[in-house]
Amino acid sequence: MNNNNNNNNNNNNNNSSSNNDKSKRLSFDSIQKMLPKTAEHNAYTFQAFDKKDVQKGVYPKLSIELFGTSKEIPQFYHEIKHQIGERRSTRAASPTHFLSTLQSSTTTIQRGQFKPYGADNSALNLGIPFSSTTTVPAGFKPPTFIKKLAEQQATASTTTTSDSASSSSGTKGTETDIELKPLAQSGSTPTEKKLSSKDKSKVRQKAAEYDVDEHEMTLMEIATKYTTDINEKDPSQSAGLTQSLAAELLSRYGKNVLKPPKETPWYVQLGRCFINFFMILLEIAGALCFLAYGLDTSQRVNLYLGCVLFAIVIFTCLLTFFQERQSSNIMNSFKNLLPQFCRVIRDGGETKIKVEDVVVGDIVVVAAGDKIPGDIRVITCNGMKVDNSSLTGESEPQSCTVTCTDDNPLETHNLAFYGTLVMDGSARGVVIRTGGNTLIGKIADMASTTANVETTLQIETKRFVKIISALGISMGLLFFIIGFAIGFKPIPNLINVLGLIVANVPEGLPSTITACLTVTARRLSKRNVYSKKLESIETLGSITLIASDKTGTLTQNRMTVSHMWYDNHIVRAIPSSNTIGRELFDQNSPTCSQLIKIGACCNRSDFDKLLEGNMEKPVEQRLILGDASESALVRLCHKIEDIDITRSNNPKVFEIPFNSTNKWQLSIHKQLLVTEGQDPNDRILLMKGAPEIIFEKCSKIMIQGKEVELDDTIRADFVRAYEDLGSMGERCLGFAQIPLSKENTVPNDLYDAQTLNFPMTGLTFVGLCSLLDPPRENVPAAVQQCKTAGIKVIMVTGDHPITAKAIAKKVGIITSPTAEDIAQQKGIPIDKVDQSEVKSVVVHGAQIREFTKEDWDHILSKSEIVFARTSPQQKSQIVENAQNRGEVVAVTGDGVNDSPALKKADIGVAMGIVGSDVAKETADIILLDDNFASIVAGVEEGRIIFDNLKKSIAYTLSHAVPEIFPFLLNIIAGLPLALTSFLILCIDLGTELAPAISLAYEVGENDIMTRKPRKLGTDHLVTGNLLTYSYFQIGPMTTIICFLNFFLVMLSWGFPPSSLPGTASTYFQPDCPDLIVDGKAYDSDYQMNAISEAQTAYFMTLVMCQVFNLLTNKTRVIPLWKHGMKNMAVNIGIVIEAGILCFVIYTPFVHTIIGNNSVTGIFWAFPLPMIACIFVWNELRKRLAFDYDTEISKLLQY
Repeated sequence: MNNNNNNNNNNNNNNSSSNNDKSKRLSFDSIQKMLPKTAEHNAYTFQAFDKKDVQKGVYPKLSIELFGTSKEIPQFYHEIKHQIGERRSTRAASPTHFLSTLQSSTTTIQRGQFKPYGADNSALNLGIPFSSTTTVPAGFKPPTFIKKLAEQQATASTTTTSDSASSSSGTKGTETDIELKPLAQSGSTPTEKKLSSKDKSKVRQKAAEYDVDEHEMTLMEIATKYTTDINEKDPSQSAGLTQSLAAELLSRYGKNVLKPPKETPWYVQLGRCFINFFMILLEIAGALCFLAYGLDTSQRVNLYLGCVLFAIVIFTCLLTFFQERQSSNIMNSFKNLLPQFCRVIRDGGETKIKVEDVVVGDIVVVAAGDKIPGDIRVITCNGMKVDNSSLTGESEPQSCTVTCTDDNPLETHNLAFYGTLVMDGSARGVVIRTGGNTLIGKIADMASTTANVETTLQIETKRFVKIISALGISMGLLFFIIGFAIGFKPIPNLINVLGLIVANVPEGLPSTITACLTVTARRLSKRNVYSKKLESIETLGSITLIASDKTGTLTQNRMTVSHMWYDNHIVRAIPSSNTIGRELFDQNSPTCSQLIKIGACCNRSDFDKLLEGNMEKPVEQRLILGDASESALVRLCHKIEDIDITRSNNPKVFEIPFNSTNKWQLSIHKQLLVTEGQDPNDRILLMKGAPEIIFEKCSKIMIQGKEVELDDTIRADFVRAYEDLGSMGERCLGFAQIPLSKENTVPNDLYDAQTLNFPMTGLTFVGLCSLLDPPRENVPAAVQQCKTAGIKVIMVTGDHPITAKAIAKKVGIITSPTAEDIAQQKGIPIDKVDQSEVKSVVVHGAQIREFTKEDWDHILSKSEIVFARTSPQQKSQIVENAQNRGEVVAVTGDGVNDSPALKKADIGVAMGIVGSDVAKETADIILLDDNFASIVAGVEEGRIIFDNLKKSIAYTLSHAVPEIFPFLLNIIAGLPLALTSFLILCIDLGTELAPAISLAYEVGENDIMTRKPRKLGTDHLVTGNLLTYSYFQIGPMTTIICFLNFFLVMLSWGFPPSSLPGTASTYFQPDCPDLIVDGKAYDSDYQMNAISEAQTAYFMTLVMCQVFNLLTNKTRVIPLWKHGMKNMAVNIGIVIEAGILCFVIYTPFVHTIIGNNSVTGIFWAFPLPMIACIFVWNELRKRLAFDYDTEISKLLQY
């Protein structure tokens, strides 16, 4: 390509001189005289570089969690950029290179876009003021003075301090200096670990692969290379690819998707389960059993115990493995429900397709809130800024342009990269790279896979279990030493240690946690809630305040133009209306006709003409691409006149899209149908937006098609009409216009959104349109449910206070009169209203600017709050001040303007269907059905998961004390071991496992959504009260009942309790001496039969106690008989528990393995009255804990 050849030839000498050469300033007038007449401009619109200060950290970074850490991506980006710069350093940019580029095509230079370099690699200061756009035509030959200037800069040796200061000032009078850094400079690279030689080799390879030159090509060269239709004179009218060619390219080159990272093989995942901390404990215990058997082969029970331990390890690991895989599959299915779409131009029309179907050569249309669907060359730009922080690590947004601003493709502003977020403005671009060939695709090949991050729930639970495990190990070692000191034989002593460790460690808890998370994921999928991280659901259960956007969240986002106000009359825009006595609008009225024209032309929405069958449908049923409000205007205008005809008669030459900061939209049009005496070259400026803002820009109003000066009467009529429409809960838009005379028309339509080189005041107000956006059907019930749950719901919207208040009343956010209502009812001034009576308040965004901390406390203390006419920054302020008051805040929203608040909130909730990419990237939770009511389901699930884990842990820990005490009494009092290690394992990993997991399936208690939200940081998962319940209430009760049955069995065999202490070291063992009790001698076989039945009775009683404990633990607060037995998982768990119990007690070969015995039937009945005490106590405890407000009651809660 000629440009590249010129680059190579002209840029070989730019590293020879100092970067601080003296600049020679030339007057703009002298340069302008030397330039030839400007030619026809060939671009749609250009925007100057915006140097406004942008708040850092507000916009989210692109989630590239699959392809590397947030540190690795910028590191690789800067390394690739540096390598490309090095590759091009031999052909570094020079003035002659720049001028040769000008010769190849018409190029538009603008302030902040032109970045030429001198031969010394320093900025070339031409002293040209780019305060207005300067067009340099094709065929332009560089004047001699510019060549001389370049030579002077190359040979200059010193620069004075004053000159440096002058050159850095940027602007002086009407002149602007252009300062730039050398091309090869890689920018500010974050401090990271040094790349390995292997990584550096990859960087060099990827840099070579991505050293693109499309940013330097002309539009025609781009069109030729990618076989796409680009209109050189007006790129906004480009037709793009044909559908047939796009289909062929998609078939040939594949989907526009990044190569997925390598998944962890299933066998590696399974292997990790075996090196889990808890499993390692059991594996060590099993190994010790094999060691004990090796030391004394006569004790075969140790061999069996070791085998069972390893069998249980295998079973538990397999269970955990399959549950984790199942949970992962559920999360992946969520991702499939969230396809990403983009807008493309094909066959001359705009349509919406999946991002994965984009191909090279496609012309894509992107706007604020969109994600760039591929690496693109920008061909039209309307103030677009992109967030490249995910690539560069730098928060500052980058303005885009249509012209090449740098030789390095990673530095130029006319390229935008796949996956980066559009923060502001809009643009069109040609896709030059897709999928793995994009910049992020190249980086993804190098970046390492990010490890899964554990949720806070898992971290807290594992930390607790590790503490318990450490306690068990410490206790085992302590009593091993004590046993050794008092003369215990090594093997029995070792068995006791193993028993203590196993008794303390809740081995089944990891499986319970995994099951709980999996169950929650399933429930949420059925309720259309997608959580990026399950810890978000847990946090959602503790929120105290929901700050909700209005449009699309509380309402249906199906706008319909309901009323109009023009010629000082409110009329209906639809045949049926709830407003009595209103006439239908008169489309023949000149004012109404002009209002319809503005609605059609100052509008970015249009019918999807490429969707098969769409244009044959009735207007109301057609799919429209664009904003909901603008779509409503399209439907209305099209019914009166074909909107394509209206727009073709008024071609758009410039526009500034609506944004939440300005709250207006502006467009400038040609007028092909001119009236007599009108110049066909004249333009007309159309504007629509927030009525009060549009009205302030007007000095006239249109009445009966004629312009009339505004006066106080007309202003009062406007305010009255605005309030009447707003009071009906309708969103209002104001419309205005001003013809641009020759004095106001900019040559070649080079209007500038930064300098605003067109009139912004003195407009003529045409009228109002009000749009009805009805509330979602189930929102009022959801709002009421939140209030019942102790959650305050507030509305934060950009709409007018009157409209916001009306909708708030419809959905139940406001149910009490505001201060204004009270004042009106009582006929008194607002400042005389008793503030203690005021529970509801509507705050205008303008008031927020003046708020003090006391004002925030006063407003946020109200129970019903609406914030209207707020900006994104103010929404973040609201969230921050609510958090300062100790609120746990969830923010719901769907637009790009909601993203700062979504990020700042404790929980950000985005809409999945209509939500922008920015909102989805920022949010923690996505509602797949865009239903505000689904957030209530999320809150409920958050509370349920927390409740169920508490119940499961309380249930599991209750068996610890009765399992530990037999070993303590064996060591301290010499009492025969009442429970063996083998039987403990039968409890922990046999009878207990299914019931503990079954509690994860427990439905929420009836009062789950009437309780106050739990307090983060104080209401922990495992509290002192819970440990007190398990270790000092249920544990001791169960221990006493178990020992009573143990002693009853021993007594039935002729061994009264008083005869047992001190016998453990000598008796009740194989081949032990006879034990004489009350004159009777009992041999070793008799003793072993007696102790084995007694141990089995202890085991049986403990399991029976846990069955009743499980039943009463189904609820934490309400009585069991109110909650019921609806959870079939618990019922099945009890059946499994009973089955394992009977299997252990009555299966002969099990007796041989573990040395237990069958239990006589009478001993099943003896414990029942005492076991019932556990049930009675726990139900009584609930009533004492939650029905009374005393210090003792607080201690009994868990």
